[in-house]
Amino acid sequence: MKLGFRELLFLLLLLAVPMGAYMWIFKPANAHIEQQRQEIDAKTQKLASLRKALVGIKDLNDEVKKLREAVDFFEAKLPKHHEIHRVLEQVTKIAERHRLDTRLFKTLKPHPLAAYSEQPIELEVAGNFNAYYQFLLELEKLPRITKVKNMDLAKNKDDEGHMEATMNVSIYFDPGTAARG
Repeated sequence: MKLGFRELLFLLLLLAVPMGAYMWIFKPANAHIEQQRQEIDAKTQKLASLRKALVGIKDLNDEVKKLREAVDFFEAKLPKHHEIHRVLEQVTKIAERHRLDTRLFKTLKPHPLAAYSEQPIELEVAGNFNAYYQFLLELEKLPRITKVKNMDLAKNKDDEGHMEATMNVSIYFDPGTAARG
């Protein structure tokens, strides 16, 4: 077989077709496919992170709901400013019920705080220690938030089992100045 110009041209044409197809069809198509794969991987990662975030948001919404319920619970324990006298009356009645001699019952100037106010009371009582202990237990069970800030107990030297106590009690209340919600 003689290899002439026509045959050589035909052979070059046969080699050029696959090379041209590779260069202008397959190579760009492979690059496009690789770019699409990278975009899919990036979007898959983004989707996975969004799913994680959605789980966190659901948990966060549950946590916000629990915290809102806790705030509502404590706000229910805060009397309104115009109801603070009822709480003071309850403290007095508890002391009388336990036959404690109330020597001093002085309400001090209220302290406004972030979302509530504090009404300090200076209280001086005397009587049986067991009665005083029962007084403190009942004070603790009040439906309102109260706190004994400090307390000084002194034993009555003349009468065994009797004492004198000076204490500062704080009652927390809703000042009612701003509507919250």
